[in-house]
Amino acid sequence: MHVLILGAGGIGGYYGGRLAHAGIDVSFVARGAHLEALRTKGLTVIRDSETITLPPLRAHEDPAYLPAPDLILVTTKAYDLEQAIARAAPVIGRETIILPLVNGVDIPQRIASALNGSCMQIENREPVDHRIMAGLTYIPANRPRPGVVHQPGNEHPLIFGEVSESAPGRADSILALFERAGILAKIATDVQQALWTKFMLVTANGGVCGVTRATMGQVVENPETLGLYEGVCREVEAVARARGIVLANDVVEKTIAHGRQSPVGNKPSLLQDLEGGRRLELEVLHGTLVRLGREAGVPVPVSTMIHAALKPFAEGAPTLYKPS
Repeated sequence: MHVLILGAGGIGGYYGGRLAHAGIDVSFVARGAHLEALRTKGLTVIRDSETITLPPLRAHEDPAYLPAPDLILVTTKAYDLEQAIARAAPVIGRETIILPLVNGVDIPQRIASALNGSCMQIENREPVDHRIMAGLTYIPANRPRPGVVHQPGNEHPLIFGEVSESAPGRADSILALFERAGILAKIATDVQQALWTKFMLVTANGGVCGVTRATMGQVVENPETLGLYEGVCREVEAVARARGIVLANDVVEKTIAHGRQSPVGNKPSLLQDLEGGRRLELEVLHGTLVRLGREAGVPVPVSTMIHAALKPFAEGAPTLYKPS
């Protein structure tokens, strides 16, 4: 099986590196200095307990120059999703499986829309929905320098599943591939529940830390900011249930407990991007929640406030905010 890593940052580099280390045929889509490092020096994957060093790898900025993949792991930022998928369209065949590990609850639908709207040739121009699965990951991973990715702390299972039952059995073959590479993974019995449960966590973490410029430890130690945090969780829960998503009865309490267990200095990626003047995954999180709440007739005032407050920074604004 040939696996294409569409977005070789921290997450893509970690999973792609482990797959390549296991002898699986892997190609990487990257750019800039990281691309050059992958092609000339290889990739180093660092975990707290091990380091994997790989020789020069097959990588290119344009996926059209790479072999046609059997499996595409989409690990871009959400705001780069449509552009990345459109560029990959020429190598997507009838049997290609697309598995996104991107924040958001509507990522498979966005991928299908991007492919259906692409002017690039897709084999036979068949409906693309059956090619797309749904997935998520909770692991922290970053790229400290070109050619190096770091996955600190515990590895949590990669969770994935079918959006529909159009291709029974293929999830098992992908799970076997991950297990061969020593990647913790599991097939979700209800992938929509899994997506919305993570959506609650990242939307609350990123939104409240972003709008307050506070770490997770500071948020949960302050009654007022903890109230904002719970407010976002309750709004996600209400919108999900209005859309027929089955969530655990204690999902809000478990999300808050997870927040309380975060290291005191932990900064969600949205806050890190805000401090660095980079683009924010605002629309795929809070923007989507506001839109879905409006469609379902569910008020989401806390998330609406957070969305409005962070909107001026959504495209990156290094001169507007500089942390002390």
